[in-house]
Formats: sequence, structure tokens, C-alpha cells
Amino acid sequence: MFLAIMFIYYPASSFPSISITGEFCALKCKHCNGYYLKGMLPITTPEKLIDFAKKNEGKIKGFLLSGGSTKEGKVPLKKFAPAVKWIVENTSLIVNVHTGIIDERDIEYLEEMQPHHISFDVIGSTETIKNVIGINKTKEDYFHALDLLDSSSLNYSPHIIAGLDFGKIKGEYDSLEKIRELRRFNNLVLIVLIPTKGTPMEDVNLNREEILNFFNYALSTIPPKKIVLGCMRPRDFHEIEELCVEKNCKGIVIPSPKTMRMMKEKNMEIIRRDMCCVF
Repeated sequence: MFLAIMFIYYPASSFPSISITGEFCALKCKHCNGYYLKGMLPITTPEKLIDFAKKNEGKIKGFLLSGGSTKEGKVPLKKFAPAVKWIVENTSLIVNVHTGIIDERDIEYLEEMQPHHISFDVIGSTETIKNVIGINKTKEDYFHALDLLDSSSLNYSPHIIAGLDFGKIKGEYDSLEKIRELRRFNNLVLIVLIPTKGTPMEDVNLNREEILNFFNYALSTIPPKKIVLGCMRPRDFHEIEELCVEKNCKGIVIPSPKTMRMMKEKNMEIIRRDMCCVF
């Protein structure tokens, strides 16, 4: 008899990530500096996106639509709204859209677009927003964006990046308290800063004790079956995976072999999904 269910996610080639800006980003945030755009498929026009969907239906499950940010911290998705709507209505592909910060005008076109899901990175420290992301916004602007999503018709999952401010925990607890107020989010995706080569944070030493404490608090505050350990995290941070298994969270993206053994020893029912972890 199984004691608990654990979803394990392997997006890989079944659920590719697309950048609508190619390798361009106006912000070059200090934790990324545009590095992760290089590993995404560059599809920079709505016409090319529809063509991609037509050619790949039946070959993939869906895709993440993202890209670099404007100077305002937004992924410039608006011109892609009709294309995404067409794909949702005319193909079997599942579409997850990563937006950057949003306001009322963005909610309008996103609701017209009607993607299957919205992924939203929430930052609970105004200092971090200014020093790491580099935009003139506050944590209240990010919390307002969450309220807009929660009041909309859109399915969405907030993401919290633990250690975003040079490896330290700053606004993550505030983000968590805000998320507790929300009514409709699907999953809370927890990820961890990866000190990335070629960025101002490449030599950062994560405060692992602070990050583990935050994860433990999150898993004790939000129902664990609404929490997923996302793909962006240092792979040698095994303690996080172990904690998520111990607390019976909903799922883990690409768990280590050690974590897989741990789940089997706990007699968990393991369900594989070859797609993004918001689903």
C-alpha cells in the first residue's frame, strides 16, 4: 500500500523553453545576465511560433513561452497573444507563459490569450528588486500582480527564488505570507539561486541553513501538496530534496538518484510527468 503520491517532472525535450527575444534582455539581472536565454529556442515572431506549434504537435507535450525582459521587467508577450490563443484553440499543445512583472494592461491581453498557465516570479524585497533585478518597482508592485492574477480567469503558479539576493534570504518570507492570502494558485514553485558563471553572483556562497529554514517554514505554512521543488536549483543541494520528500510535497523536478531511492524506501507512489512542474 502506497503512503503518499509524489510527482516527478522531466520537461526536457517534451516541454521545451522558448525565448521570444532570442538572447536579448534589456535588464541583464545580476543572477542571470542573460545566460539562461542561450539554452532556449529562439522564436521571435508570432508567425514562427504558430509554425513551430504546427510542426511539433504530436512530438512534444507543450512549451514554456518566455524570453528576456524589457527595462520595465516585463517579457514582451503582447504581440504573441493571438498566436498563443490560436495554438490553445487549435492544437493539443499545453502552453505555460512566463510573464515577468505585470499590471492591469497585461492582464487584459493575457486573458485574451488564455494560455493554459502563467508562471510568475514573486520578489518580496524592494531592495532585492532594485539591486538584483534593476527596475524601479517595489514588493507591493509584485504583490499587486499576484492579486491581479488571483482575481483573473487565468491559471497561475507563483515562484519564489530562495537566496536571490546574493545567496541571502531577504523578502522570501514576505512573499510566502502574501501567497498565503491567495485563493486560486495552482502550485507554489520553490527554486534556489544558482551561482552562475559570467554573472555578478558566480562566486556567491549560498546561506544553505537560511534557505533550508525557509523551505521548512514554507512546507509547514502552505499545504505541502501545493508545493513543487522546481528545476532551477544547485544539484548538489541534496538536503532540499530530502526535506521535500520528508514533508510529502507535491513533486520534484528531476530528482537525484538518491532522492528516488528515498521515495521508494518510503513506499511512495511515484508518478512521472514529462512536462513543466506547474501542471
